Amino acid sequence: MVTLYSEVEDQVWKALADGKRRRILDELSQGPRSTGDLVKLFPTIGRTGVMKHIQVLENASLIEIRREGCVRWNYLNPEQIEKTCSPWIKRHIDGLTTSIAHLKALAEPTNKH
Repeated sequence: MVTLYSEVEDQVWKALADGKRRRILDELSQGPRSTGDLVKLFPTIGRTGVMKHIQVLENASLIEIRREGCVRWNYLNPEQIEKTCSPWIKRHIDGLTTSIAHLKALAEPTNKH
């Protein structure tokens, strides 16, 4: 079965492929964080590097950004993760569950009395 993904789905998977971006999402799962707070998590890549990661997450609709004066607040958008990832995971888990059931049936002796 060949599955074609939309551009948005491809952007989500690309965003999730990077460990730094997953760490940002994990941090935002605890609540909104300012961009300055997120920059502090990655002292080796600096503000510009963190901003690039934030931009990828925003383009994939995984986060929303709101400005309050000079502060940029970053919010997790869990709906996009659910919308993209759950169907893919379910498809693979369902296939795995079916395979395990077949294997179990083959491995267990039949009880003939």
